[in-house]
Amino acid sequence: MDMVCAKLPDCPKNMETEGLDLIWGDEFLTADGTTLGGDDGIAIAYAFAILESDSILHPPLTAVFTVDEETGMDGATALSPEALDGTYLINIDSEEEGIFTVGCAGGVRVHMQYPVRTDTASGTALRIEISGLTGGHSGAEIHKPLLNANVVMTKLLSAIQVPVRLAAWAGGVRDNVIPTECSVTLFCNEQDAAAVQNAASNQQKQIAAEYPHETKFCVTCEIEDASVQTALTAESTLALLHEIQLLPNGVQKMNDTLGMPETSLNLGIFSLKENAMHIDALLRSGINAEKQALADKLHSLVKAAGGTSSESGSYPAWEYIPDTDLEHTAAAVFEKQYGKPPVIQTIHAGLECGILSAKAPQLQCISIGPDLLDIHTPRERLSIASAARTWQFLLALLKSL
Repeated sequence: MDMVCAKLPDCPKNMETEGLDLIWGDEFLTADGTTLGGDDGIAIAYAFAILESDSILHPPLTAVFTVDEETGMDGATALSPEALDGTYLINIDSEEEGIFTVGCAGGVRVHMQYPVRTDTASGTALRIEISGLTGGHSGAEIHKPLLNANVVMTKLLSAIQVPVRLAAWAGGVRDNVIPTECSVTLFCNEQDAAAVQNAASNQQKQIAAEYPHETKFCVTCEIEDASVQTALTAESTLALLHEIQLLPNGVQKMNDTLGMPETSLNLGIFSLKENAMHIDALLRSGINAEKQALADKLHSLVKAAGGTSSESGSYPAWEYIPDTDLEHTAAAVFEKQYGKPPVIQTIHAGLECGILSAKAPQLQCISIGPDLLDIHTPRERLSIASAARTWQFLLALLKSL
């Protein structure tokens, strides 16, 4: 449920079949070597605890659990409006205590396929790997100076001055996660292998100097015995790298009034397979027209290169409606508990409130949650004390409604 499965490279766990190894620290709950799923397991825990109790005071409740939130919000999209007959929607899918989220960006996934020309592989095979990047949430952290492994690999390959032939490319695991790792296999003439290695090394040093906070950024370029039988032609490799370089990535427009991104995209997954380069990007915008305009730009770039593209998982922006009864009541309860008012904000990440409120316009919505850090990465951790305080706030809010 709303779980991004990511793990450290040396973690042996099969996240499709095995449960997590939880670590209860003094301050945080974490998982050993993997994401925790506190986003959004804590909301499910809260809901189950309320449903199970016979003593918690609350108005009539409908608990809504939706699947596939992280892969396209398909559960919220498929939900019948008849299930949303209430007045208030308390969405527990935020990651910072003391902040009431009252609006969010909309999003859409764009899937691109660039055709390539291949021939029998020959020459010396080299494997280039990028690892150790920080990564993060493609909405909440897209404005930070974080390296995207796919973009970095494109820069490395474009800096090579001798003919090379791409044979494999694998970068990123989720389109909503800024990719931390990427690997390619390429072929070159035997006498050019050293030049390829030097170009990769020099480019790594240059990028590392520009991003000194990426302290674990690592590039390896080693000769290997490749098992692939075909590779792109040198001309097709050059053409593909040129087309990829034209793709935008990161924040495209800032909202100066709110001091946050307005429109962005994340080049999340690169995969060279079946005679095509497949690229999956997640686009976000607080303005639905700008979201579609950016998607149309990607479609045009791919079409100009002779490729194809499609969309999936489109969801609308959740536009802020100020001064609702729910916001006033929640703010009063919060101030009584914490001795200070909450922060009211909109976010660049996607929440299901836009979809649900479009189905049920009578809904007044806020989103809350305890402190969760480094979500969507193996560094994810949930503040135990914050989870306890948020639970008490939730109980007091339900009692007041």
